[in-house]
Amino acid sequence: MFNKLKNFIFHENGTIRFQLDDWYYWYKDPQVFHDAVVEHLLKEGKTVQTLQVTKRVTSNIISTLIIDGKKYQLSVQNASNRVIVQTAVLKKLDEK
Repeated sequence: MFNKLKNFIFHENGTIRFQLDDWYYWYKDPQVFHDAVVEHLLKEGKTVQTLQVTKRVTSNIISTLIIDGKKYQLSVQNASNRVIVQTAVLKKLDEK
């Protein structure tokens, strides 16, 4: 299941996006979606530390992570109605 992540893309603005082949009910159990993303990052050789995983979903934000020493916010983006694809979005958070 975890090896079905594809299109791992780094963007210039510090955002990382990749599509998931498997569908996760992130709005019911955000921990499972979070674990799938962390497992993939670890397989990519990243150092990952979880700061917080949401327990009650009120938006598409799933968790806050430290990846290779930089703080990111994990969220999910669902594609249009025509394609059943989920995109994991890791947005780099500014250090203040």
